[in-house]
Amino acid sequence: MQRYEPFAQHKLSGLRASLARPLHSLEDLAQLRRALGRGGSGAALARLAAEEPSFAAAFREQIGPALRASALRLLDEPPSLALHQAGAASSTAIARAEVPGWLAHLLLGSLAAAPGRHPFLDGSVLLDRTDRASAAKLRCMLACFERISTEPLRGELHIERVVAAPRSAAQWASDTSPLVPLVPDDLGRIESLDLHRQADFANAFLGGGVFSGGAVQEEIRFSVSPELLFGLVLSPRLRDDEVILLRGAERFSTTRGYARSLEFAGALRDPSPRRPDGAADTEVVAMDALHFGKAGAPDQYALPALLREVNKARAAFLRDERNLPVATGNWGCGAFEGDPELKLVLQWIAASAEGRALRYCTFADPRLDGLQRFLARAQTQFETAGELWSWLVEEAESNRAGAFARLNE
Repeated sequence: MQRYEPFAQHKLSGLRASLARPLHSLEDLAQLRRALGRGGSGAALARLAAEEPSFAAAFREQIGPALRASALRLLDEPPSLALHQAGAASSTAIARAEVPGWLAHLLLGSLAAAPGRHPFLDGSVLLDRTDRASAAKLRCMLACFERISTEPLRGELHIERVVAAPRSAAQWASDTSPLVPLVPDDLGRIESLDLHRQADFANAFLGGGVFSGGAVQEEIRFSVSPELLFGLVLSPRLRDDEVILLRGAERFSTTRGYARSLEFAGALRDPSPRRPDGAADTEVVAMDALHFGKAGAPDQYALPALLREVNKARAAFLRDERNLPVATGNWGCGAFEGDPELKLVLQWIAASAEGRALRYCTFADPRLDGLQRFLARAQTQFETAGELWSWLVEEAESNRAGAFARLNE
């Protein structure tokens, strides 16, 4: 098992010296970054100070001191972390009270390189960007430090790498699991659906562009629930037969807008139910879709792509002792150019195979206008996951897009 030493021994004394000074202002942070060799303009923080009248005071009284204290605590007893390995099922539990220290060092760019992990384990790029979305992501992350300045985090964060053997087309065709209920939800948000396994439309590298230019579903979720960022340190790139399950993280903020229009909409006290240890009773599953919008991409209607996606979804929805319903939506249907009708049916098949009910957040996407009629017809025509799979394979091979419309004819 590969172990990770987050701080080079010869740099520890310099890190401690750099963090010995108070952190009460944006200039203090700029000096700290220069001492750490990060430099940069800190433009995102300057934008926050200009746009949010109370931000400078919040940084002086809560955010800065809590960030510094969290960073120092991780240096007091530098951890040796057992990293997850590709192709190997593994699980890590960490006290949530320790996680802000990792977040602080991620933002400061003071962690040692972790071979094979996310290529951007460094918030320095985010701190120096001037666009609205980057400032919003940063402000969401900093809301965690506001909270812990007065209230320590309780309980544990659990991160599990799940490996599931893929099924063949014949195995899917013979699946006799009854179709589970699929409930369309035009107004709900995946992250606000309590007691559901909440889908994270992940990049193969967990977190995607959260520390760089991305500001869509995964990056937003990892910003409002920054404890999830610890998973970037642990997790190598996902293989086709793997997903990552993250339990116990809460939301510290809320947002409005999406992508370039993303904005911080205020601090949030997460209303999710709590586990006995005090952690939020949340399950987030990171499931990466195929990217059909790039050169050399596979044909999403051909059998190899159908199998890859349905097997990935099944890995994300594997049955367990709780078997919570799944909250999902148009997985891989934005920049990755997936067909939302196709992806909905594939997820329905996978959820049915594992006996999990499905709540499908459509965000009123007009591409799913025929959904209600499709569901009514499909529930009459098909009884099992195997029957729906067999129809989908034939439909995709012969007619390509527009499955809803043809079943609705």
